[in-house]
Amino acid sequence: MGTFIKYLKKFEKPTKKKGLTITITGLSGSGKNTIAEAIAKSLKLKIFSAGDIERKFARQRKISIYKASTIRPKEIDYEMDKTLLKLAMKGGYVLIGRLAGWVAGDWADCRVFINCQKRIRAKRIAKRDNLTFKEALVKIKERDEADKKRYWNLYRINLNERKIYNLFIDNNKPGIEKIKKEAVKKIKNFLKKYERNKNTRN
Repeated sequence: MGTFIKYLKKFEKPTKKKGLTITITGLSGSGKNTIAEAIAKSLKLKIFSAGDIERKFARQRKISIYKASTIRPKEIDYEMDKTLLKLAMKGGYVLIGRLAGWVAGDWADCRVFINCQKRIRAKRIAKRDNLTFKEALVKIKERDEADKKRYWNLYRINLNERKIYNLFIDNNKPGIEKIKKEAVKKIKNFLKKYERNKNTRN
């Protein structure tokens, strides 16, 4: 059991989790926060987003979250990831973040990735941030590329690698309420199978 990120291994410690750990990962505009909130409510878990630390960094410097993603120092990433790991080991949380699944590793009972096409993400970002579609498309492209480069340089992680995830949720179609219900159902079914397999091994 443990994190999938070598750098974070030194921050792990033997502990008994006090609840489930679910990680939610997706690119900007994929709807991961909305889906995570539904999962947390259904499973009676707390919620933490690594992005809150990045947003605080952006507010303090009065810059956009997009700008912050390209200039923030690596110490901010380490703070986010150490916090994610601490909560993953504790349990009782839905954790949101680009690297949440990688950080939590085997501490997570389920690692989820939210699939969403770039054009759909851009439409959502444009509406949310009062941008034109073209402006939003440029911003998420820049954000995606900056994140890929950052996490490769920090941890040698390829963000296109999907094999660590247990479940994939499709959020390309309209009807977020239906998608939230489907996401909760998928996770509950996965957890039932996970628990049965664990009991069989024991």
